[in-house]
Amino acid sequence: MNLLKKYSGLPIFRSYGLLLFVLASCSPVRYIGIETRNPAALTFPPEMRRVLIVDNAVPQQDVPFESVFRQLPDSIQITADSTTFDFCRTLGETIADFAGFDDVRLLEDGYRKDRQPLLAPYLTPDEVGQLCDEHEVDIIVSLDRLLFRLKEYEGYVYGMEAGGIVDVEMSGVLRVYLPGRVSPLTTIALADTITPVPELIIEQNDRGSWNVILSPDQTFLLRESAKFLAEEARIHFIPYWNEDIRWYYVASNAKWKEASAYAAAERWDKALEIWRTLYGQTSSWKQKSRLASNIALGFELTGDLNEALKYAEQSHRLLSGQTGDDHPTVKRQDIYIKVLSHRILEEMRLQLQINN
Repeated sequence: MNLLKKYSGLPIFRSYGLLLFVLASCSPVRYIGIETRNPAALTFPPEMRRVLIVDNAVPQQDVPFESVFRQLPDSIQITADSTTFDFCRTLGETIADFAGFDDVRLLEDGYRKDRQPLLAPYLTPDEVGQLCDEHEVDIIVSLDRLLFRLKEYEGYVYGMEAGGIVDVEMSGVLRVYLPGRVSPLTTIALADTITPVPELIIEQNDRGSWNVILSPDQTFLLRESAKFLAEEARIHFIPYWNEDIRWYYVASNAKWKEASAYAAAERWDKALEIWRTLYGQTSSWKQKSRLASNIALGFELTGDLNEALKYAEQSHRLLSGQTGDDHPTVKRQDIYIKVLSHRILEEMRLQLQINN
């Protein structure tokens, strides 16, 4: 069970459903949610396949806790014990299954000996070289700082007023080191705000009172938050799936309806075949522009991004020639062209990472 979510709104699947419902109503356009695979932000040389995760951060012993609706007792002291270890272990487990890495290891103990959690010191080239030699690895991923802040407020859970809901604000520094370099390969700024989902609230609240949503064991919430942040950091190291929105045009013609039925069933090869036939048969610029857009989508979802881009550009030319560049449909198609162009560039990196 996913215990945490972004504070910014509803879980993705809920917001998607609402958005698609609104966009699809009374429209010749049908919007769909798709998943696209994206390359990791970092691409390592093929010979570098062994990773060591290093806990180089100091856990906070006094996490700031603010409330917007009540006076908190001075006796409250929240520690972030074990959160840095949880982050490092979760990050290692998250990227370990990727075939691009032969071995992902975790340094058993914290590396730093000071007691200053606000600092984020660099590993020196000598330290990086020594760690690589001792653990027989090629890459060092070091968590150099991880900080938390809790903010309590009143809100609603399942339609009922609830006091004691807590946001967890997180920030940190993650660095990647390679042996032989004077400076890190990259520095990754970690930042996120999350809040418990109702399932976590109910699970932790065994007294049944909505006024004690945050259990006495606040460390549990911090540890779960650290794991969540680590899972989010995977995008820097391994290819990942992302949710996006696409659209296709519909019409009352029998063949259009048949193609739409195939599209609704995700039979994109069959839908594409019909759309291409209709494209060759029509002389209407509007129908051609819509069909070209549909064909672009069909090619994208069957894996031919170059053909998808060609038809997306054709749809754009037909639309802009008749309506002008400022028309909303033209602007939407322009965005699609940019998305496809970006995907083509990213696909080269993705294949390089997958095939390493």
